[in-house]
Parts: sequence; structure tokens; C-alpha cells
Amino acid sequence: MLRDRLPHAPQMGLFAVPNIPAGKLENALSDYATEVGREEVLALYDATLSGTGGDGAVFTSTRFVFQNNDLESTQTVRYPDLVGVEVQSRWLGLGGKRVALRVNRGRATFELTMDFSGAPKAASYVAEFLDTAMVEDIDFAPASEPEETDVAAVRDALQRLRAEQKLTEGDYQRLVDELEASS
Repeated sequence: MLRDRLPHAPQMGLFAVPNIPAGKLENALSDYATEVGREEVLALYDATLSGTGGDGAVFTSTRFVFQNNDLESTQTVRYPDLVGVEVQSRWLGLGGKRVALRVNRGRATFELTMDFSGAPKAASYVAEFLDTAMVEDIDFAPASEPEETDVAAVRDALQRLRAEQKLTEGDYQRLVDELEASS
């Protein structure tokens, strides 16, 4: 399904296995998708204007990891956690696009945005894929694969909540300690 919805379209920065350039993939895995193994990657969106792959998104069978730029933190989203996907115009009349995501983890629902300023045509393909994954509740993981907590994603979410002053330092530390003890 991922290959049907995310075409191999280098002119839009979209690359699908087995045609993902090694340099782009290496840059993505070493820059923002450090928790993803090379063998897990099914598709890549290169958001860089220079074509290096250092910003964008990596899609696996269970989740996608993205970073809009080096000033923003990396985001990891499991497909079952998506509750909303929408393509939006970024700049009035200038053609920029973004994909607004609503993500639910436990009792928290929050919004994330993927930036497609450099390749606005890719936004609709990525959004269609994510919308299909959300609506059809597709299980991309093999049946034998146990579901695991994405420790890095939980830690990132806790850090954001602490930075937004929605979580006290004591509660933050207690939750981080519990997370580390369970992993």
C-alpha cells in the first residue's frame, strides 16, 4: 500500500525502495532518523533544497520519522496514532504546502506539521498515504512483530510538554524514570 500511495518521484523528492539513493538515506538516518534501521526504510521524502536528504521524512512499515529543518526536533509517529491529516497552503498564492497531522498518544492529542515548501506536489501524495493508513487502520507490521513503545518519541513528547510548562519538573522526571525502567 505504501508503494501504491508514495510513488518513486525524484522530481518531488520522493524515493521508494529499492531506488533510494544511498547518500540521501545515509544522511537521513544519521541526521534525524537515528532510531531507524536501514533495512526498515520503505520510502524517503527529501525536503532539502540541496538534495542531501538531511531533512524530510523516512517511512517504515510501522511508523514515519520526520524533521522539517535542523531548528526543529525530530518527530516519530506510529501510523495507528494518526487521527487527522490535512494538506494546507503555506503561503497565500506562493504554492507552498504543508501537511497538518493530528496525533493521539494515550490521552493526549496534539498537532504536528510536515513542511513541503520545497516540493509542494509531494504533499498530496504523503497526505493521501497517511490518510489511507489512518482511515483504513492498516497494520503494516508483520503479525509476529510485538508492539513496542517508541521510547524516543515518548521522551520527545515529555520534553515538549515540560518546555511548554504543561508538565512539572517533578512529574517529568518521574515519567522519564518510569520510561527508562520499563525499556
